[in-house]
This record gives sequence, C-alpha cells and structure tokens, in this order.
Amino acid sequence: MKRNIRKLLQVSAILALAVILAGPAHAQAQLPPDAPLDAQIKALYKVTKFGLDSGGFTVLNPGTILVIQKGGILGVPPANLTMGTSIFKDGELKQPTAGQRMFLGNQTRFLQTGEKVYVQKVDVNLKTDKVVFTVVECDQCNGVNQTSLYKGVVSFEFAKGSLASADPGMIEDTIAQVFTIDNGDGNQQQNQDQNAQQQDQQQQPPPQQQAPPPEPTSIQTGMTVDQVESALGPPDKKVSVGAKLIYIYKDLKVTFTNGKVSDAQ
Repeated sequence: MKRNIRKLLQVSAILALAVILAGPAHAQAQLPPDAPLDAQIKALYKVTKFGLDSGGFTVLNPGTILVIQKGGILGVPPANLTMGTSIFKDGELKQPTAGQRMFLGNQTRFLQTGEKVYVQKVDVNLKTDKVVFTVVECDQCNGVNQTSLYKGVVSFEFAKGSLASADPGMIEDTIAQVFTIDNGDGNQQQNQDQNAQQQDQQQQPPPQQQAPPPEPTSIQTGMTVDQVESALGPPDKKVSVGAKLIYIYKDLKVTFTNGKVSDAQ
C-alpha cells in the first residue's frame, strides 16, 4: 500500500514538473499587465522584416497587417532614406507640409483609405509623448500586380506628459482612428460602410467638378540658387550664415551650402 502511494506521489510530481516546464512558452506570449508601455505596444503591432533579393526589396517575415482608416499618409519608394511625416493629433491627421513634398520630389503618392500596410517600425518615445509608425504597402494584400512597397510615417502625438501614464487601451483606440488591425475577415464591416456611403453619394446630385490643384514644384538637393529662383521666384527673406545661404518662403525654407541646395523644410 505504501509503495503504491509512493508511486502515485512520484507520478504526480512528474506531471506537475511537466506543467511548469511547458508554462513559460505561453507566459512569454502573454505580457504581464505591468509590462513597459513600449513592450505592450510592440507586442500588439508586430513588425515585418524586410530584405533584399534578386528582385529587390522584399518581405522576409510578415508581421501585423493594418488597414488605413484616414487619408493623408504620404508614401515614398522603398529606397528613399527621407520620408514625409504625417501627424495625428486631436483626432486629425495632417499630411506632410508642401516644403517636405517638394524636397521628396515627384515619386510619391498618398496611400488611400482601405489600403493594407505592413508595420515596419514602431517607436514609443515617452519624453516627447509620441508613438511613431513606419508602414509599408502590402502589395499582395491589396491585389497589386506591380510591386511598389511604398512606405510612410505617421506620428501619433499625445498631450505633454501624458504618454508615460496612459492606458494601453486608450493608445490603441487612438491608433485605431488611423490604423485598424486586419483580422482576416475581409473587413466586411468596412466594406458595408463604404457601400452605404456610395449609395448615399449616388442619391445626391453630382458636385461641380473643380480643376485639381497644381503639383508643387520639386526642389532637389544640388540645385543652384538660380534654379531655385527660377522655380519658386525670389524668396521673402534671405539669411546668410557662414557658408550657408537660407531662402525663406511662405511655406518653405531652402538652405544652400556653397551655392547648392543642401536642405529644404
């Protein structure tokens, strides 16, 4: 009888040990409630790993896929090192300034509402109260035949000093006004909303067509002073700082170094 009890205790101990050893894999997937804010945000929005192959820029390991809910995100080619930042604050998404668009050139396009994108990078900065997303087009998700993989940046700006103590759910709700996580159901509700909106538009008289606004003149690094003045006209103000000459326009500041454009904001 004692031997049977001893064997039963040994089996129970082995089973308990197996449960303990199997537990950490699940525990790592579920972050504790007191985990750092940046860890919680990055766990929710998993980044996609990109690389290069014989065909160029490609997806190596896909992460979270998002659906764009607001227009105003400026996309640039994947090889671009400089990107225009869209700012989301107080419920409004502001697109990059005209100066930034001029500096980026003509090979840009605004990503549209309903398009799906990968998360390439997430930065949570408690000092500046910003959560910054870098996203890349999911060409396969959007049914695009020709790969483009344009990328864009959105900076979510919160009230000063509020991000460090903010509830992660509140931050997720704020981000969801611009990006919702694709749940794989084809975004049926979103399609229903779009169809209802289209029906309302069909019932309304068509608005008067207006001519599209002219594309901003492109300012590139390396342009001379004469080339900039030919494109934009004389500046409102000129400032000389050593070897640098700064042209100040209404919505643009162009910096020349040794007579050539080195920066535009």
